[in-house]
Amino acid sequence: MLNKSIKSVFTSVSFIIFFYSCSAISQTENLSNTSKKYEICPTHKNSFCMVDFHPNNDVLASASYEPVVKIWQKSNGKILHTLTHPEGVLGLDFNSDGKLLATSSYDNNVRIWQTSNGELIHTFSGHKEMVIAVSFSPDNKSLASVSADDTARLWNISTGESIKLSAHKGDVWGLAYSPDGRFILTGGEDNNINIWNARTGELISTLTEHSGAVLELEFSHDGKLLASGGDDYTIKIWRTDTWEVLRTIEGDSYSIYGLSFNPDDSIIASSNRDKGLVGEFFQYHWGTSENEKEVTVRLWDVENGHLLKELSGHADDVNNVVFSKNGESLASSSVDGSVIIWNVDKLLKRDKKVKESSL
Repeated sequence: MLNKSIKSVFTSVSFIIFFYSCSAISQTENLSNTSKKYEICPTHKNSFCMVDFHPNNDVLASASYEPVVKIWQKSNGKILHTLTHPEGVLGLDFNSDGKLLATSSYDNNVRIWQTSNGELIHTFSGHKEMVIAVSFSPDNKSLASVSADDTARLWNISTGESIKLSAHKGDVWGLAYSPDGRFILTGGEDNNINIWNARTGELISTLTEHSGAVLELEFSHDGKLLASGGDDYTIKIWRTDTWEVLRTIEGDSYSIYGLSFNPDDSIIASSNRDKGLVGEFFQYHWGTSENEKEVTVRLWDVENGHLLKELSGHADDVNNVVFSKNGESLASSSVDGSVIIWNVDKLLKRDKKVKESSL
């Protein structure tokens, strides 16, 4: 997990990055006929890599500790636009129609870009520390952000005015809008999930069932479920009408960094840290493990919490996962600098065939 103490590392690195003009991202050979791997993010100690799918299913945006966001095509890795920032970028989010991209940065600012031409439209200032994540409201009129300054903010995109949401004690990491736009949920270093009125910024309730920092929050598309994960190594599935935990998913994994529901909400993908604290210590001081057999992405059955599939291919922690809008692809991004595009249908169909052949 990133923290305040490493900000200076990223800041200093940003000033010595060299920019290369290239028309496409380096693509490695297919891991199998079910996935394609792109080397897109630079690697460094405490580095990271984030990715988000455009609603058209073929365009992605990626961010890392370098002060550049790349918008690129899934089909061939061609870079369409590069969005230059003063410092590294921790979070990014396309709005619902894909016309805008929001980014959050180490320089404490939030930015909104036009995706068709890479033009910067807005810069919002107000946070006092690095901005960890951003999320558009479903109606695209507002934007929420969370920060290491222990607060969240709700921004009016038209005016740039914001409401500060203060209740967490420590960094705020998780962020999600409810699909109906009524609530904003935030997850914090204090192990809590706070539920806010998305219009007024009023704190409605606090969920306290996690025993570690809450790093990721994700609503199902129908809004009936919430998934949360973090430093207690668990995924919790909540009912949103009562805010009760339906089930807790525990697997052979470490901190949960990423969560994503597929379009029909039957599957949830998770990504995580690939080692325990001792392993992370050695990996930090002596580099990545170069072991792409580590399982760092998992597919779970939402209804019963059963593990459907384990995916390996990254050599380090996987910072996030995101399904394409049509559900055919899953993107995962890692500290090892790679983004892998998984063909979900082929993965699950292959498993089904293997099970049927063994009967």
